[in-house]
Amino acid sequence: MEKIKLYPMRFKEIFKPYIWGGQNLKRLGKPVKDGEIVAESWEISDHNDDISIVENGPLAGKNLRELIELYGEDISPKTENGRFPILIKYIDANKRLSVQVHPDDEYAKTHESPTELGKTECWYIMEAPPGAELIMGIKRGVNRDNFVEMIKNNRIEDGLNRIEVSKGDFIYIKTGTVHALLEGIMVCEIQENSDTTYRLYDWGRVGNDGKPRPLHIDKALDVINFPPDNEADYNRYIKSLLINYDKDAVNTIQKLVRSKFFNIDYIRYNTSFDLHMEKGVHFHTLNIIDGDGEIDYGDGVLDITMGDTILIPRPVKEYKIKTENILILKTFL
Repeated sequence: MEKIKLYPMRFKEIFKPYIWGGQNLKRLGKPVKDGEIVAESWEISDHNDDISIVENGPLAGKNLRELIELYGEDISPKTENGRFPILIKYIDANKRLSVQVHPDDEYAKTHESPTELGKTECWYIMEAPPGAELIMGIKRGVNRDNFVEMIKNNRIEDGLNRIEVSKGDFIYIKTGTVHALLEGIMVCEIQENSDTTYRLYDWGRVGNDGKPRPLHIDKALDVINFPPDNEADYNRYIKSLLINYDKDAVNTIQKLVRSKFFNIDYIRYNTSFDLHMEKGVHFHTLNIIDGDGEIDYGDGVLDITMGDTILIPRPVKEYKIKTENILILKTFL
């Protein structure tokens, strides 16, 4: 493939028709057909057969794996499996998701595939009805033995901790944390490049084939981090899952996450502003959560609007966001 000068790229959505989805991603401008069930829109992916394809510019039609093979660290840092390190989705929890847990990298490599990763992830709550709740963690006082008995007696719901959430909340879900999105919530999910999920409970429903969807109880029990029993320690544990930031701040950039898996900033402006590629960083991804504008990258301009996800490669050292109102999650490594 001829090396073309890199530029900000938008990718074609990869839709996932899971049974709990709906049509709410239309509100983000996604091309969901009438009557079509879409649970997730994979925005940037380099996972197995689900590899994102460039939609705009001279590299349109090329996939992310091809770009990494050609451009290397100008697109992605070196990774153990040679793939792009993160996966970004928009999720429509029209109905509640299964109760699940994700392993860490070491467990995934040992029990799934030498090239598979664990799944540290985070959720930005884009929409939530009044009084919306999530399953997040295990209740205080519930240990492994208690939980196993609850599972055997079909009382698992008694051991699940719920937290109330609203639009703008940002939740950092570490591996080993039991969790579930509940109905009516829409999120932007940024995660390790993994689809390894251990399902604990599925509310008694069946899949499209009329049969209960598979559970993964033994593996789930292997990886669950049961919380501390002490009340103060437990409260700190639950609080650590919800990232505090100033939701009302404008014309500023706030740090949400710094980790080896991904770094995320919350950006909200009502005027144009400049961004630059930090030293040692290989890419930015921009999730346009609200508002619209343009990316002026010197060699051209790219229109952006709510629901877009843009990959900024390393050679685009500086760029300007021209806007009158925009809210962005910027992820970088």
